[in-house]
Amino acid sequence: MARPTCTGPQSAQARTPGLCLALVLAACAGGNEGPSSPEVPVFTLSEEPTLEIGVMEGDPEYLFQDVASILRLPSGEFAVSDAGALEVTVYREDGTFARRWGGRGEGPGEFLSLSRIYADEGGSILALDAWTGGISVFNADGAFSHQLDAADLTADTLFPLDVWLHGRFWVDGALDASARMAVRTALNRIPSPPPGEHRVVRVARDGRLWVREPRVTDEGDRTWTILTPAGVPEAVIGLPVRFDPQDMTTSEIAGRWVGEGDVHFVRVYDLEPSEPKALPPAWLSDSQSPGDKASGPDDEEFMTRIRDAIRRMASAQEIHYSSHYTYSADLDSLDWERPEGITVDIVTADRRGWVGV
Repeated sequence: MARPTCTGPQSAQARTPGLCLALVLAACAGGNEGPSSPEVPVFTLSEEPTLEIGVMEGDPEYLFQDVASILRLPSGEFAVSDAGALEVTVYREDGTFARRWGGRGEGPGEFLSLSRIYADEGGSILALDAWTGGISVFNADGAFSHQLDAADLTADTLFPLDVWLHGRFWVDGALDASARMAVRTALNRIPSPPPGEHRVVRVARDGRLWVREPRVTDEGDRTWTILTPAGVPEAVIGLPVRFDPQDMTTSEIAGRWVGEGDVHFVRVYDLEPSEPKALPPAWLSDSQSPGDKASGPDDEEFMTRIRDAIRRMASAQEIHYSSHYTYSADLDSLDWERPEGITVDIVTADRRGWVGV
């Protein structure tokens, strides 16, 4: 429910905030055609948001710099992590400001980078720091409790935070090792995306998987396919490009809305099923039989090449930053040799980090 952040203490990514490098094998084995999936319901958003939080300018309690994550708490309140302000802010159910904590620093309860937030069964809030690979735990009132190491929680040293690669899927969510294993099992039951492509998968709080298509439709939407926790297509929905879903249930969706001037807002919509049904995207229906996965992205040789490419790209970006005080979106400006059989494209880069696919 937040933008991919793939850094950690055991990889060369660890010192690069905001890094997400998706490396895709250029030539992968195909699969056999499987039976088409049945039609599924089409969901739509309510005509108007049921709640909007944020202002274009004015009251700092409602002015967001960079909304990274939105979470509805058991109390009904909404917690928002702001990657720009490095703060967590909580709003009441009616959208009014309640409390705020965090800030830049290396002390208890402070952040060098801030990405996604979670709530545990006891009501505590877990906030991920992509720079340090640490997780700060706060009580519901924002008082700092203790620190966790993300790699210990996820049992994954290559992708120790909550965005990780499985085959040709970038998974956003499933913080602990057991939840991650459940997602892997579900993804192994569905076809892989076409060779040379990958898909972002958002893990909802109930374990459902929201799979995003990369291309924008003629209506200006992105298609998301909702899968059950077992990996069965359940519904499809088209969401405006400006709306990034971050906390989803079967009846409600909260996300980041990017308004004019790239100003961020929090919006909440009701989910409403429409009468006509539709087929899931073709690659989910016809490209491969479930479980007939292309072997390339999952074998150890490929993962070794992934690790090496990530380390070398991160090092090249750090060298560039040391001279220019910003990261580079131009591969030709980096002292970096493109690995054979792996394609890399830098989507965006600035002084805070870089994103590549």
